[in-house]
Amino acid sequence: MGDCQIFTDSHAKSILSTMNNLRKTYTLCDVTLNVQGEKFPAHRIVLAACSDYFCAMFTNEMWEKDQAEITLHEISASVMEVLLDFVYTETVNVSVENVQELLPAACLLQLTGVREACCQFLEKQLDSTNCLGIKIFAERHNCSNLWAAADRYSVRHFQDVVTQEEFKSLPLDEVEALVKSDHLQVNSEEPVFQAVVDWVKHDEKNRLVWLPRLLQFVRLPLLSARYITDIIDNEPLVRTSHACRDLVDEAKRFHLRPDLRSQMTGPRTKARIGTDDQLVVVGGFGSHQNLVDVVEKYDPKTHSWTRLPNLTRRRRYVSSAALGGKLYVMGGYDGHSRLNLVECLDLTQSQLAWNTIAPMHHRRGLAGVCVYKDHIYMCGGFDGHTRHTSLERYDPSTDKWTMLSGMAIGREGAGLVVAGDMIYCIGGYDGINLLDSAECFDPATKQWSSIPCMSTQRSGAGVAVVNEVIYVCGGYDGSDHLSSVECFNTQTNHWTSLQHMMVPRCYVGACVLRGQLMVVAGYDGNTLLSTVEVYDPLRDVWEMLDDCMGTPRCDAGVCIVRMP
Repeated sequence: MGDCQIFTDSHAKSILSTMNNLRKTYTLCDVTLNVQGEKFPAHRIVLAACSDYFCAMFTNEMWEKDQAEITLHEISASVMEVLLDFVYTETVNVSVENVQELLPAACLLQLTGVREACCQFLEKQLDSTNCLGIKIFAERHNCSNLWAAADRYSVRHFQDVVTQEEFKSLPLDEVEALVKSDHLQVNSEEPVFQAVVDWVKHDEKNRLVWLPRLLQFVRLPLLSARYITDIIDNEPLVRTSHACRDLVDEAKRFHLRPDLRSQMTGPRTKARIGTDDQLVVVGGFGSHQNLVDVVEKYDPKTHSWTRLPNLTRRRRYVSSAALGGKLYVMGGYDGHSRLNLVECLDLTQSQLAWNTIAPMHHRRGLAGVCVYKDHIYMCGGFDGHTRHTSLERYDPSTDKWTMLSGMAIGREGAGLVVAGDMIYCIGGYDGINLLDSAECFDPATKQWSSIPCMSTQRSGAGVAVVNEVIYVCGGYDGSDHLSSVECFNTQTNHWTSLQHMMVPRCYVGACVLRGQLMVVAGYDGNTLLSTVEVYDPLRDVWEMLDDCMGTPRCDAGVCIVRMP
């Protein structure tokens, strides 16, 4: 009969338990730790086995090597008791009350398990009021994973973080590191500019000298001309600084001289890339005239498309939006009827599954959708009988839809976007005519008004906003599938024609990813498309993204998911 090795996981636990009982009864203890005058008997072999600090102390030629009593400084007695409990039990209780003392002590004594437990605890506590302080705390104690988590939180939640007292008390180098980050998740540079000004004003006497240094990291040319002239030009701190005015003049030149933009290629004219924004394409109309249930996600970091869970039913004419790390899919046509069905996929969960939430008041296919101030707005669409004028709003916190005032014209296949604090519904089809008209909704007054018409009637165009400029791409004008593009300046109320896309696209999606305008999929009049085009406003040029979707389609929901 051969030898048989038998292993048990109870042996080590039994030894630890026995040694802890010996410690508590002062049996076989060969060293005493003196902390703030309180005595803690222990066993050298146990301390050395758990801590590189004690191992070096007891095995090298240090004077403490043979001392019966060792005094430890920079540690409190209460923390020492917690640390010894960990050494003998592998268990540590970390709390809000003790973590700021426990982590430095664990680092000093090189107790890796306690250090990691403290870091994990602090990572779970991260919020907009403390992430900057935790980041500094983590750097001080060389906790790289915690530092990265706190840094990631601060750039993802920048707009909330900079309103907190913690930000206003930050040292200069930390403020600079934050506002210069390429990974800030902001929809415009407005909150970055305001954060810099607020930080300076918090201690204006001592900080005013640093305003030009910080302002150079605000990407002023990417702000709207209105914001530059109405807000920045009238900021007293900027007006009194020649260096700051030079930066503002550069931003004005960017707007006034489009012919020079190709030469202005420094970091201030480059949009921030955000961190985890991803493009999602949902459902649609696919090859062989099949409805699609496939959901694909594009990650610009890896330049790759991956699949998310399929929709619960195949459908086209869907609308999609993302909010708080959740993907919402609304309405559409399942081959039998238009739907008021709304489903949600929570991308923050490890197990991904579609869940049905409150339905819309109306069935809607080819409806416009946008997100404004943490609410989803749905407008227009076709229910099988009527092109809707109605607008409704979804509140995720209550899972309720609320009806709001309707447009003047019923629209199917219109684009719905937010620019500034207004919501614009553009183009579409009213059941008789393809439309070149557009309307604007003011959420404050809850009233609609007309804006100037486009140069071309369009239904099924891709519509998106970059720096308060609305881009309308492609669509169908009643006879042709369009490659033409025009943009609307919300400050001048003026439409301008741009360079055509590389291919015609109807029933196409448009979005902004990493500051770039992208048009996704669509139908060119002959073929369903799986390609994505990207627009460079500096060169007025369209380029094809190298990576294609797996499923050619049109009539899909297209949106950007931003992880919280």
